[in-house]
Amino acid sequence: MSFKDISVPSSITTGIQDPTKEFFDPILSNAKTYDVAVGYFTSGWLRDAAEGMAHFAKNKGVSRWVISPNLNASDADAISEIRQGEVKEAFYEREIIELIDSLKKHTREELCSLIAAGVLQFRIAIPNKNNGGMFHAKIGVAEDGEDGMIAFSGSYNLTANAKSNWEHFEVFTSFEEGDLKRINRIKERFETLWKNEDPTYKTYKPSTDLVEKIHQKASKKLVQKYREVKIELRGYQEEAIYNWGKNKCCGTYEMATGSGKTITALASIKKLEHIVVEQQKLPLVTIIVLPLIHLLEQWHEEALDFGYDAIKCYDKSEVWSSRLAEQLGALNVSKEGHVIAMVTNKTFSDKKFQDQIKQIKTHFLLVADEAHNLGSASALAKLPENADFRLALSATPERFNDPDGTESLFNYFGKSVIKFDLDDAIKAGYLTPYKYYPHKCLLSQEEYEEYVSLTELIRAESNKRKDKDEFSKEYYSLMGKRVDLISGVNSKLDILKDLIEEQKVDGDISHTLVYCGSRRGENNQRHIERTVKLLGDLGIKNRKFTADESMDERKEILKLFATGELEAIAAIKCLDEGVDVPATRVAYILASTLNPREYIQRRGRVLRKSPGKDFAVIHDFLVAPPANLSGDIEMLERELERAREFSELAMNVDESNLILDQIAVEGGISV
Repeated sequence: MSFKDISVPSSITTGIQDPTKEFFDPILSNAKTYDVAVGYFTSGWLRDAAEGMAHFAKNKGVSRWVISPNLNASDADAISEIRQGEVKEAFYEREIIELIDSLKKHTREELCSLIAAGVLQFRIAIPNKNNGGMFHAKIGVAEDGEDGMIAFSGSYNLTANAKSNWEHFEVFTSFEEGDLKRINRIKERFETLWKNEDPTYKTYKPSTDLVEKIHQKASKKLVQKYREVKIELRGYQEEAIYNWGKNKCCGTYEMATGSGKTITALASIKKLEHIVVEQQKLPLVTIIVLPLIHLLEQWHEEALDFGYDAIKCYDKSEVWSSRLAEQLGALNVSKEGHVIAMVTNKTFSDKKFQDQIKQIKTHFLLVADEAHNLGSASALAKLPENADFRLALSATPERFNDPDGTESLFNYFGKSVIKFDLDDAIKAGYLTPYKYYPHKCLLSQEEYEEYVSLTELIRAESNKRKDKDEFSKEYYSLMGKRVDLISGVNSKLDILKDLIEEQKVDGDISHTLVYCGSRRGENNQRHIERTVKLLGDLGIKNRKFTADESMDERKEILKLFATGELEAIAAIKCLDEGVDVPATRVAYILASTLNPREYIQRRGRVLRKSPGKDFAVIHDFLVAPPANLSGDIEMLERELERAREFSELAMNVDESNLILDQIAVEGGISV
């Protein structure tokens, strides 16, 4: 048993590598000791690492853990109730294959056995009174008993969900020159925690009393939060709920971004719960479908104010699956209560989730946020017919270039029972007024030639479509390429540079948002990277906000942006749905599409209310052919169609319309 006999990578990145197979299993299988300090631990990790942990246990290894008190109730009870020494020697006499199988099928029971055998030992880290921070360590070190040591440090938690997140950690081995100092430093940090010598955290054995106090504190906080928050609905929100109820609890809330769709939906759920569960004494299941994980987390936080600790369903976690199955099973037997779960679009379409909701035999409410995403043929086929109550939410429920999908969505969820658009929200004072400044950006000759070529190919592909047939994949691919071209026109960056310099001269540059494209240009850099560089060269503290950044990084970016420590954000599409950036004062829309949903949502993000924000400023970049080809008006007409809509609601509507008229006339379009 030696680490010299195994090969481990110098770093692990989830999605690219499998942390369990490539690191944890081989390390544990050859280790005598394994020490870990980590912010989050769940017994589900033992299930994932069953093979390595089985060998570790059979080798009579000892693993010490310092963890935060952020435990689920069952794991906390398992850790606190078992005492070392209660295990019999028979524990070690089991065959490896038997132990692996049991770790996978009876994970929490085996957690108790491993603790009783002394294989696993736990300490809980709690901050001192003068340190309110959370214990967020992510380090570990293993030894093979033959002078071999391997350590890791990075962003990886030891939970069942961790490998589904974007995580990364560095690996250090005692056989690599220069790594020994790092390993010893990690060992020292761990020992300081284990021996209760850390200046900011105290570590305690997880006694029953300590775990009970943790539970009580968490429960008290939750109850306190429910009681302190008083939800006051606006008139149009109450109207929406009334109309939905009148329509047999089916329908669509067509409400502007920032007008409180989430609150209205949660209040609707509460109203239905009162009628079905409290008055009629019947069981109810509510499933809320959400596009992305970050939006699910936002909903979950807001739902706590209504007393709902919803089951969070996403990725391949066994935790949500078993929890949902247990609660649905209990509901079917008891015939009382309310089960509420939140699920991402991706997980909702998976067979495992679909199989569970098909078993629902009680009253069933399906809520879909950003419901327009569910209008494709494949998504429509997944919508459950056993949902007798239905609610769709969207600022723009009509699907772009898809009247059939739009009609199918309304047929399933029901017609719009409330319409409260941007104009209504601005006039009512729920969104911030704005000034609108359009800017003409000319294509280069080379860009224009590419545009013409793509347009001809799109037209040819469109002509192949018959009646109500769906457009081909090639059609959508070509459309995407043309959108990328328009979004990433080079002249936009030149105009942006001039406008940013003017903004710096005029005053505060903070709370600036730039919507960019992803088209690759000089040095194969994407438009967003070139934007970030431009802002940096102008001395502006900025970060990009894209799908490349982890959830933790995105939260940090938004926090720094809100406080003004980060002056600007350059974003692509991940701000379109569900991410709040209310502090935004100035927005530059370099990238836009013809899809009304996307540009309406982007405008709505900018118009969120924020302290000290009397109005917002929107700079819109319109693309036009080269000056010597002004006769080609199709492209500019499409751009002006969007711009006129932006201008219509602006504080400076007369000024912006004059600018648009001038752009139109210069492009050969009559006004």
